[in-house]
Amino acid sequence: MLESWQTMQPLVSDFLPKALLAIACGGLIGVEREIKSKPAGFRTNILICLGSMLFMWLSTQVAMVVAIGRPADPGRIAAQVVAGIGFLGAGTIIQSRGRITGLTSAAMIWVVSAVGMTIGAGYSVIGVITTALVLLVLVGLGLVERRVFRRCIFNDLQIAFDDDNGRTRREIEHALRSFGRPLESFNLKHAGDHLVLTVPYCDAHPHHKRFLGELWKIEGVREVRPLR
Repeated sequence: MLESWQTMQPLVSDFLPKALLAIACGGLIGVEREIKSKPAGFRTNILICLGSMLFMWLSTQVAMVVAIGRPADPGRIAAQVVAGIGFLGAGTIIQSRGRITGLTSAAMIWVVSAVGMTIGAGYSVIGVITTALVLLVLVGLGLVERRVFRRCIFNDLQIAFDDDNGRTRREIEHALRSFGRPLESFNLKHAGDHLVLTVPYCDAHPHHKRFLGELWKIEGVREVRPLR
C-alpha cells in the first residue's frame, strides 16, 4: 500500500495543481459568460477546461510510459480533443428567424479547451496569461466595439405581460412599430397566467430605447428583462 502511494504521489502532486488552475481559469471565463446568460456558462466552462487539461495531461503521461524503448506521440489524444470540441461548440450556435446567435459562445468553448490543454501540457503561466487576454477581449473590446466602431450588438429582451384578453398584447404590438415587424414574428409563449415575448434589442438604437420606454408605460407589463 505504501509502495503504491509512493508511486502515485508524484502523479498526484503534478496533476492536482494543474486541475485546480484549470478550474480557476475556466471559472473566471465562465463567470463572464454566466453574467450574460450565455449557453456555456460557469460550470460548463470549468468542465471544458478541466476535461481538456486532463486529456492533455494523460497524453503526456501515457507517452512517457509507452516511450520506454519505442517512440510515442504525446499529441495523439490531444488532437482528438481539438477535433471533438468543435461538435460541442457547434451545439451552441443557433439560427432562428434570420439571426445567428452563439458564435461567441462556440469560440469561447474552443479557447477554454485550448487553455485547459495548455495547462495540462505544463505551460501554466501561458494558460493564465491566455485567460487574462480572453477576459480582456470579452469585456474590454466589447466596449470598444460598441463605442468606437458603433457596431450594433443585439441581445434578447424578455417581456412578461398579462394575458388580459389581448389588451396588453395590442398595446405592445403598437409599441413594436419601431421594429417594423408584427408581434407574431417574434418568440411568444405562455408561462402560467401570463405571456412572455422575446425580441432582439440593441441599446445603441434610439428607436429601441424609445420602445423600452413605451413598454414601461403599459399597465399590463409585468417584467422587462435583458438576456445579456
